Amino acid sequence: MALMGKVALITGAAQGLGKAFSEALLKRGARVAMLDMKPEEGERTGQEMAEKFGPENSRFIQCDVTASEQLDGAFDKASSHFGGLDLVVNNAGILNEVQWERCLAINLEAVIRGTFTGLNHMSTQNGGRGGHIINVASIAGLLSSIPAAPVYTASKHGVVAASRCMGHAMHYKRHGVRVNVICPSFTDTDIVKVTEDSMGKDFWMVPKTYEKLGGLLPVSTVVEGFLQLVEDETRNGAVMRVTLAKGIDFKKYREDMF
Repeated sequence: MALMGKVALITGAAQGLGKAFSEALLKRGARVAMLDMKPEEGERTGQEMAEKFGPENSRFIQCDVTASEQLDGAFDKASSHFGGLDLVVNNAGILNEVQWERCLAINLEAVIRGTFTGLNHMSTQNGGRGGHIINVASIAGLLSSIPAAPVYTASKHGVVAASRCMGHAMHYKRHGVRVNVICPSFTDTDIVKVTEDSMGKDFWMVPKTYEKLGGLLPVSTVVEGFLQLVEDETRNGAVMRVTLAKGIDFKKYREDMF
């Protein structure tokens, strides 16, 4: 997708990867609606982007992605403000095993809801222009086991599976919207700063997982992979990995058996 003039919506955009993705798209001429539930951080990021790229090109919309009415309303506001949508990035996520229901609600349910809502707005069947949905999972969604984070791991496996299904040609023929997923290794953002309050007594095991994977990825490396995925119009149902060991590559699966 050539980004000049395109309209993107990104969840979890106040900080971390969401903020970095937003800035990368704005630098390439896109217009971006940045969604986040944190009003202070969101307004600050929104002001920063408006000063750098112009208020006409970016907008912050406060939204709790687990509240369906808020999410629907945020999509409507973004589409109305910018005149449609071309790219949806379901990025919002948390690492919290204590509040495990909320972890599932944000990491999996909201991603699925964001995917369907993005389809409703961009589908050629509904008068949309077609487009691209990128769901942000994690390398945890491809690993067999992270004992200290079973719920987080399950949520990310779910994101990978749902994205691959929605990226099937059957759906693309109907909607004209591609769906892909990016699985970065653990990245140097606030999400990895776990405590006993968020992870329980096994929280100390989480940094051990980072060490086994070679350390934390810099945000810039994930952004590089993200932009490749955004701009590659040949991919649909693809699973991009971003790791320190192998860099940016795609996981290969056997062909469907039916």
